Amino acid sequence: MMTRWLPALVLLWTLVALPAAAAPAPRVLVPLDGAVVHCPDVLLVHTVPPEQATLYSINGTRVALKAVAVPGNDADLYHVRIPLTEGRNEVRLLAAADESTTATLSITYVPPYSRRTAMKRGTRPYAFHTREQEATCAGCHSIPEVFETVPDRPLAPAGKVCGACHPRVESAPHLHGPVAVYACFMCHNPDYSPARFGNKTSQAASCGTCHEGFLSKILGGKKHVHGPVATGSCLACHDPHGGKTGANIRETLPDLCLLCHADTLPLPLEKGLHAKVPCASCHDAHGGASPMMLPEAGNAFCARCHPEVADMKSGHPIAGHPVAAKVDPSKPSRTFGCHSCHEPHGLQDVSKQDILADEKAQRQFCRRCHY
Repeated sequence: MMTRWLPALVLLWTLVALPAAAAPAPRVLVPLDGAVVHCPDVLLVHTVPPEQATLYSINGTRVALKAVAVPGNDADLYHVRIPLTEGRNEVRLLAAADESTTATLSITYVPPYSRRTAMKRGTRPYAFHTREQEATCAGCHSIPEVFETVPDRPLAPAGKVCGACHPRVESAPHLHGPVAVYACFMCHNPDYSPARFGNKTSQAASCGTCHEGFLSKILGGKKHVHGPVATGSCLACHDPHGGKTGANIRETLPDLCLLCHADTLPLPLEKGLHAKVPCASCHDAHGGASPMMLPEAGNAFCARCHPEVADMKSGHPIAGHPVAAKVDPSKPSRTFGCHSCHEPHGLQDVSKQDILADEKAQRQFCRRCHY
């Protein structure tokens, strides 16, 4: 009797002893590993084995992200928006059970206003809206090849479709005119070339489509032009979709200026000599008649706010002391003037010291010229 059941027992034992089939690992569909993007977040779409959950880590820190899951037969489909910091971001997918890494990818964020490049080993430009990429999502999503109006709503602008996947575009407190009326195609090209929805042309030319002659008008032949203006990099200061202040400025002052000038200005600015004076009160963001985008040069500029010294030929801070000369003794390459003694952004400017009452401080300061 035992002999007759032996083959069946052997088969049963074999099945029990076999290791369980490993669950398929998550598979990232978009974006590509090594992708270079120009948005502060990116939509990550990946598969997840049934009845499993995924956690996320960005640059070594686990982050709580809300994913939209679509159940499937062999795997669930997860859609999650990944926030990015400027530069390279290392994204890891973790198994919820033990937080082991199940998939990794690298995404480099280069803001549209940045002049940096990211074409390092392993990086490549990424665009979702190619025919191939869109085809992978066409099973569930309707992405029309020809955008005119919202499908089934003849009077609704096509930009409403864009906002479904790009809600951040219309989140700024001050919206750019075309964004406010969903006229995305005033700036973006809806044709495949090979990817669509990129800028139709360069920043300066694209802005010039509506703002033709604007720069010529505000510069008016000014000799000194702000660097981004000179290179046609409007997005260095302006957000094409909307900003925190009027004119679509990306940041409020002085934070906007500090995005580029934090390395050259003494911080914190709020403790400086002109702490309460907005940057734009002295500097023209587009260009000026004098260096540093100032409307005037030398003491004449300072006299705009300090009329008490405007007519002085000498006598400041003590009788007989000059306030202007062709050569600055402390720095012979420049003229002598207010800036020789005063640092407009300085934290320890002489204006904050009573050097006339402190002989030691006076000697220390004056020795810069009278050595």
